[in-house]
Amino acid sequence: MSLTVLAGCTDSPAPPPAPPSAAPSGATSPAPVQVREVDAAGDRLTMTVQPLARRDETVVLTIATRLDAAHDGVRSARITDPFSTLTSSAFDTVRLVDPAGRRVWTIAPGADGKGCMCTGPLRADVGETRSLQAVFTGVPAGVTRLAVMLPYAGVFPDVPVVPGDLPGPLDVTGAGASYSASLDAWTERLDAPITTRRTPSQVDINLDADVLFRVDEATLTPAGTRAVRAMVTDLQAAGPAALTITGHTDNTGATAHNQELSEQRARTVARAMTGSLPPKSWPQTVAGRGEQEPAASNKEADGRRRNRRVTVSYRLATPAAAPSALAPSAPAPSAPAGARAVPLPKTKGTVGTATAGAEVALPLNRGTLRLTAAPARTVGPFLQVDLLATNIGDDDATIHDYLGQGVFTVRDEFDPFARFGASGVRTLAGGSVGYNLDYVIAGGGHRCLCDRVLNQRIPPGSTRTIALWFPAPPPGTTEIALDVPDNFRLTGIPIS
Repeated sequence: MSLTVLAGCTDSPAPPPAPPSAAPSGATSPAPVQVREVDAAGDRLTMTVQPLARRDETVVLTIATRLDAAHDGVRSARITDPFSTLTSSAFDTVRLVDPAGRRVWTIAPGADGKGCMCTGPLRADVGETRSLQAVFTGVPAGVTRLAVMLPYAGVFPDVPVVPGDLPGPLDVTGAGASYSASLDAWTERLDAPITTRRTPSQVDINLDADVLFRVDEATLTPAGTRAVRAMVTDLQAAGPAALTITGHTDNTGATAHNQELSEQRARTVARAMTGSLPPKSWPQTVAGRGEQEPAASNKEADGRRRNRRVTVSYRLATPAAAPSALAPSAPAPSAPAGARAVPLPKTKGTVGTATAGAEVALPLNRGTLRLTAAPARTVGPFLQVDLLATNIGDDDATIHDYLGQGVFTVRDEFDPFARFGASGVRTLAGGSVGYNLDYVIAGGGHRCLCDRVLNQRIPPGSTRTIALWFPAPPPGTTEIALDVPDNFRLTGIPIS
């Protein structure tokens, strides 16, 4: 039997769909690749991820999901609920991640562009196994392995993509186009006013003009000279490349004056780099854009400060490098011999270690958690780590906005949901801050590659797994810290 299940359907009736191990006549059933026990808001599940089945550029994910125990001791549970968005009970929050290609896919919608080609609301009895499925389109033929990312379950890495017949019961006929986007990585140095954005094809290094120059001047300050030297060290480690140095201003003052000032400042930075970066190996293009390309709104002082900057950009010779090039989001080299260790920023939050954890009382009496972390791992150019939130209190706990950031994000974009997910968690390692990977969403703005909303209850004794992706730290880094400013910090997280 074939069945197209879209978000918004009612609970699937009996009989249950065929188990995911079922294969078309004459085909060999693939062996499960990964099996994991999952604590999903008190429901205990065993999830078995099958190889991703491919036909052309369409890929079907099948996870055999057994309900081992239901919360509150009931006899059945809707096993799709933990993996659904706020407006549905369907299996519609799974994402596929290609770390080597620096890309993410969301589930394909129906032919009308609505809902999802995925398992709808589905109930299971204790001990029963049901299939959870999702369809993705537009996955290039050269992609042979992908990571599967789910709330509560975390990340299933290196799931093989296998050509062959697509498994039922989902019928992929009429599937719409999956949304796919490249992954962006942001880092910030702790010892210099430098932030870096890396996409699959380009690196943009931003230097804070308020540190580089005095007001309305184009001569480097002593602190500005040190900042340029720090950037040069990074560029030398990244290797020769054609550089574009661009000056930017806010919109204060006359437009013509801002244009001239931006050009002067760009030329100053370019001259300061030339002695250490010979133009033969690092050819320069110098430009000023004045107030034409703001990075943030000019309505507030902080936005104007962000707009006063000099950007050094270069194209990557091989976009989306293979995992052998474990490059961080910025060209961040190992610290040179004898270099002074950069201290971690101060925090008012609770501090603990990865294993012992940090015990935190959530605001507004929302419960008490012990936060711990699993060992981090480098995956291509990225770092993946799971934050574990265990309810050690007597009542339900709700994370809500404890791991989020402000409604104006680190990109200075307005996002009312940024408070309620895990986008506020960052890494501290090797003298730099790493922010959550994100990607451009349809209609503009960015979405964190993390749990978007954390308003679900965590029953007493239950542990929620929160999967996080960051730019990889500098080569040679052996451990990291996870941090939400002035909320909590976990140190000593090993990198495997």
